[in-house]
Amino acid sequence: MALLLGAGLRLRAVLLANLLSALLAYVGMAVGVLASRAARPLGPWIFAATAGVFLYVALVDMLPQMLLRGTGAGRRRADAGRCFVLQALGFLLGGGLMLTIALFEEQLSFPLEP
Repeated sequence: MALLLGAGLRLRAVLLANLLSALLAYVGMAVGVLASRAARPLGPWIFAATAGVFLYVALVDMLPQMLLRGTGAGRRRADAGRCFVLQALGFLLGGGLMLTIALFEEQLSFPLEP
């Protein structure tokens, strides 16, 4: 809500958008419950689509900010290069962690009982 208010939307429009978002969350839950009861397992497809949407939103939101950060007027070229390397390492580390979890998901177990 703060992001929408900061973007200049009126309070009434922000509240309406928040209500619509909450209602659509319930619709998504109902679709998920119905899909989980299907004869064919749809879980892997739903998880893949959800992960793709999260990656898309993260890249669309963060990538322009990351590119603009390194092009400041007072920023030295070495600082911009170091910033780029750190950001690239962060993306690669995150992708590597996701790949590791995907490859070894059958061997992972987390006992919940003490």
